[in-house]
Amino acid sequence: MKSSYILLCLLLALESVASTTTFFTTREKRIETWSKANEAAAAPLVLSRIKNTSLVCTGGESHDQRRIVHPLFFSSSMAALAGCSHVLCIKRFQVYNAMMTGNIIGFGVALAEGNMSEAKFRLSLLGSFFSGTICARSLQSRSLCKDNKHHKVVAPLAFGMFAIADRIPENHKKKLVLLSAAFGLVYATANHTLNATITQLMTGHITKLGAAISDRVGSANRCFNSGTATSFSILTSFTIGCALGARIFLAVGQETPIFTIIGAIYAVLLLMFRG
Repeated sequence: MKSSYILLCLLLALESVASTTTFFTTREKRIETWSKANEAAAAPLVLSRIKNTSLVCTGGESHDQRRIVHPLFFSSSMAALAGCSHVLCIKRFQVYNAMMTGNIIGFGVALAEGNMSEAKFRLSLLGSFFSGTICARSLQSRSLCKDNKHHKVVAPLAFGMFAIADRIPENHKKKLVLLSAAFGLVYATANHTLNATITQLMTGHITKLGAAISDRVGSANRCFNSGTATSFSILTSFTIGCALGARIFLAVGQETPIFTIIGAIYAVLLLMFRG
């Protein structure tokens, strides 16, 4: 019953993300059309030069044709899941399994205080997240000319890691280490898929929004770009995810396999986006 409640909450959150995303998709398409028209007028030879010098991977359909969900929906959904995961990890374990800034701070403080046990623990979380990113990149580089089929490997692998972590006792540090590795695997894959758009950290998106608002107020054309809509959607979705994570923490017990459910949603999103 509790698992069904959690799944329903997560699906409702993703539906809220979808409604936010839909609002910006039309605007983003208009801006992209306007940008392409100006680029074509200013530099008509650029596309032909890129076509001649780019690495072309053959043997399958293009990525855009195989996408089931829009990139803005995908990035917003990943941000919502990141917010939910951050809150659950902080509430349950008092650590940042998906956000390494907090662990770097904790590592530095532990070193300064001479707490070597805590320093080693924080370092193990950093190392496991780093290992997850290395694994993601290794899988991606080995399928460079195979239509990014590494997503079909990453998705079940990440789900398995989250499911195994759920079965490790709460007070065991191996649980947290494995969760960090799973988050590293998922978000390194997502960031590469979205051309380096980070969906689990919000500082950069707040900075972009501040710059965009300043440009709109002081600029002659008074126009937001597509990146502004993306940052706003990611921030909104992340906030929704944080609120959802807090509600889930209060509603369910530790015996509920919450990270298994989250891992399953991560896997479905990765497979849906790349086909």
